[in-house]
Amino acid sequence: MTVIKTHIRVAPDGTLTGRAVGLPAGEHEAEITVLDSAAKTPNLDAAVLLARVRAIQDEVARLPVLDHRSLDEIIGYNERGHFD
Repeated sequence: MTVIKTHIRVAPDGTLTGRAVGLPAGEHEAEITVLDSAAKTPNLDAAVLLARVRAIQDEVARLPVLDHRSLDEIIGYNERGHFD
């Protein structure tokens, strides 16, 4: 028996997509054990989710600026708006 850890996605029609590093291409017999399921996630109110997002935004806004260059300088644009 070979143990492969992977992340899969199940489509509404039941098809699976994902990657299994370490397995050769082709069909394989498999037994799947679900470790975490979206069904276990509580349905959160939109207002609760929005409050969480805003709290994260506030936390990020309080972080210090570590690079004082302009966005264009960070990305690498030159005076003509191109990359060097």
